[in-house]
Amino acid sequence: MQKPRLIYYNDAHHFNAKRIEPPASIHKLQWPVDEVVGTGVDLLVLGLGYADVYFHNSKVGRVVGQMKEVWENYIDWRIMRMVEEAQKMGTDQVREAIKRGREMGLTVFPSLKLQSSSPPGSERCGLLKWNHGAEVCIGEAGRAEWCYNFAHELVRQEKLAMLKEILEDYHADGIELDFMFDSYYFKQDEVEKNTPVMNRFVAEVREMANNIGRRQGRKIPIMARVDLIREKNLEMGLDVETWLNEGSINYVVGQDPYALTDTEPKPRWLPDAANAVDAGAYYRPPRRVYDERTGLPSIEMYNALGQTLRWDGWSGMYHGYLPWPFSEREYQILREVAYPEVHARRDKRYLLQPREGELGKPTTTPTRRLPLELKEGETAALNIWIADDIESAKKDGEMRKPVLTLRFSFFCIEDDIQFRFNGRVLPWEDAEITDERALTIQVNLAGSMHIQAPFGMSAHWFRYKLELSDLKRGENILEIETKCLTETAGFTRSLNGVEAETRYKDFLRPEGLTVERIAPLGG
Repeated sequence: MQKPRLIYYNDAHHFNAKRIEPPASIHKLQWPVDEVVGTGVDLLVLGLGYADVYFHNSKVGRVVGQMKEVWENYIDWRIMRMVEEAQKMGTDQVREAIKRGREMGLTVFPSLKLQSSSPPGSERCGLLKWNHGAEVCIGEAGRAEWCYNFAHELVRQEKLAMLKEILEDYHADGIELDFMFDSYYFKQDEVEKNTPVMNRFVAEVREMANNIGRRQGRKIPIMARVDLIREKNLEMGLDVETWLNEGSINYVVGQDPYALTDTEPKPRWLPDAANAVDAGAYYRPPRRVYDERTGLPSIEMYNALGQTLRWDGWSGMYHGYLPWPFSEREYQILREVAYPEVHARRDKRYLLQPREGELGKPTTTPTRRLPLELKEGETAALNIWIADDIESAKKDGEMRKPVLTLRFSFFCIEDDIQFRFNGRVLPWEDAEITDERALTIQVNLAGSMHIQAPFGMSAHWFRYKLELSDLKRGENILEIETKCLTETAGFTRSLNGVEAETRYKDFLRPEGLTVERIAPLGG
């Protein structure tokens, strides 16, 4: 099967159903397809409603509107009305998306969230839990009380029935198994014992899809969305490598569990396992960056990430939840990240991000070094990964001088500190140095996200135009030697951000009269 270049996820409610003011129309039901047609997206993944309550005319699961007549939540009322209006027209959201995708040449995979933590009788509780309650749930209070227990035969059969309906009755091009909506599938002390049960379940999905495909004269691919971290999957009972080796899945998506996007290499186990059996591995990045210029990754950052993924053997990127409705920024991202080889000699920004997790507690990202406190008499080293084929560009004379930017929090200009990049000393007098007393970082966090770095600070930037010979493909080493700290300055200094910008002699418009600057924030 041909591997997609760029996969886009639309959960079907945040960026479709919730946006539809009644009455719904066919045009509005088809919008998830229409908005990505003409971009680099060649596979659209469409959510099947809430985790356990659906937006299509299911004969298997509970549909929005069943067992509820009055809606206290305005947004959910709109979704219910969308479902009702579609039913009046003899159709539904999923059917229209699949139909429109075929018309426009776009592959559409409905996505089934395999887990739900909603308690019985609640608005988002499905029929199986509604009817069987605790019998089909894990039942561990404080951990996964109302999550489905996949050791129970009824749970697995119910999920298979839903998948069969979508593949057989709706003729979906394929299906995504979304294991990332909740991270519990078995009782805590029964995960290892039941991992083979989950393997058999995924194999049954494969067998069912093969049987339906034979009857319908087609091949049906299966995609699984799992955690980027191998150990976290195993802790859930998800043996992804076995699924790949047994041919149960064709594509696998590694969902990054962190809040911030960086351009460093990702765990290699997933693309290595997929490539070994000619399957496709895709990376789903976070959607935020810790930066003073933007809270969302720029196209130069995405292109840097795309080069890193390409070099490490990933088949592509799996994106979603871009700001909506799409502006030129979003369309540029969807055009360019699908073709990293085309943009190999476009300017890129490789950046390091700060540690995540609550302050005062162990970090959730132990491989990240920032913020890096400067301590007198100590030398700290950081690795900056560059995936660009720099030597090839230099050989063709198309490389411009790269730019290295170091951002410090509460820096003291009277300190004696030496910077070295790949062994070469970077004198302060060669840098463009700027400072801002009241800097605000632009990122907006949600839910339980935490970053172990300040959101407001006095900052200094050291920007160096490096020589072409300074930067190399792969790991580059930045060293900061703190020789002497000024005694009268007792505050903590730290390296707060690092960015390496690769620059090329591309086809560019001439510069205008002004260069936009960041407006100061704060008092």
